[in-house]
Amino acid sequence: MKNTLQKILFLSIIFFFQKGWVFGQELSLKECVDIAIKNNLTYRESQIMGESANIELARAKSQIYPRIGFGTGQDVRVGRSIDRFTNAYIEQIYTTNYFGLQASMPVFNGFQIKNQIRQNEFLRDAGAKNIEAIKNRTIIGIIQAYLQVLASQELLEVSKQQVETAKSQVERVNKQVAAGVVGQTELFQVQSQLVNDEFSLVTAQNNNKAARLALFQLMNQSSNNSANFEALKDDALQYTIDNLTIEGIFEQAANNFPEIKAGELRLKSFDSQLKATQAFNLPQISLSGNYGTFYSSSNKSENYFTQINGTRSGSLSLDISIPILGRLQNAPRISAVKIQQQLSQNQLNVTKLQLRQAIEQSYQLLTAAADRYKVASNQVNILDQNIKAVESRINAGTVNYLEYMLAKTNFDRAKSNLVQAKYEFLLQKKILDFYKNGEWRIE
Repeated sequence: MKNTLQKILFLSIIFFFQKGWVFGQELSLKECVDIAIKNNLTYRESQIMGESANIELARAKSQIYPRIGFGTGQDVRVGRSIDRFTNAYIEQIYTTNYFGLQASMPVFNGFQIKNQIRQNEFLRDAGAKNIEAIKNRTIIGIIQAYLQVLASQELLEVSKQQVETAKSQVERVNKQVAAGVVGQTELFQVQSQLVNDEFSLVTAQNNNKAARLALFQLMNQSSNNSANFEALKDDALQYTIDNLTIEGIFEQAANNFPEIKAGELRLKSFDSQLKATQAFNLPQISLSGNYGTFYSSSNKSENYFTQINGTRSGSLSLDISIPILGRLQNAPRISAVKIQQQLSQNQLNVTKLQLRQAIEQSYQLLTAAADRYKVASNQVNILDQNIKAVESRINAGTVNYLEYMLAKTNFDRAKSNLVQAKYEFLLQKKILDFYKNGEWRIE
């Protein structure tokens, strides 16, 4: 029984560590990104599609190689038939045995194979860019969720401090009421502030749990309440936007963005596909050859091996096929490729337009977030001094608790605004960096 319990405990520990979580583990943004990419099924699907594109490219290349085959067979002939040796009609039962080697290869087909290979090379490269794009979208979601967790954690700490401050004020006023310095009205006021702060604390706790759950779900992991998340470096809040222009950022993004690169590659693939389709209207030249031998039981004068040796023969032929009228089937094919090419061009234009609009929006949000963060920082500093002054006046008995509650409410709201502005700024900074670089760079 003891050994069984030990095995269960050991397996449980192994399973726990395999999940990647250790009690009290601190996860960084990079670690969360790595976990998400490893477990993301959409990213895995894009990798499989990339492998499929490589297979299609190999299939297209295989068409340039010759086709060689070997064949053999055994026939039994009855009734009236032609003797393979005399070419005369005979009426008897006899058997034949044959062996043959055939080979063929294309010589010229209007560069159809060459263009098909080129088309699949473009599609392969576009698939690789699509993998990068899906990876980036995965990272976008993780960064947003990670910053939301950090913001909710800071807001939770702010709420805890508010509750502790309110509790200390309730204790102080209780003592003052007992001493007859203030009345019950002041006590009710600070108690009402305490319950309001406790309600805000419960809300902050739930928001933090929801943010953590969203992050773990994006990583395709079970939520872990004991995991901690590493704060970002302070220098992340330093950012210069004066020298940036929307046009400059867009030019960089257009050169680096994987979605645009993938769209351009797909558009080029249609040029090759169009040439390959038009090749059906050009002459086709192919080279073929065969070599074989046979045995027939109708030839009684020669044995098996003598016949096999004596009936050896081969041929080599160059075939030319010139299309004249193919039921007008290729014209619709060419038109269909041109339509697909136009749709691809339009989709590329849409992607560029959406990218430019996203950059404009991100630039505006970053500028606004920088202004809000600066104002919120000044607001917290001023209201911090104000709340300290009000607390000093309360202790001196020169101000009522209603004025204190108003000052405290303003200070608490300012701290919450500062946290929200801080992480909004960080998020927009990272998004704009992403547009500039075309990829996420996480230290």
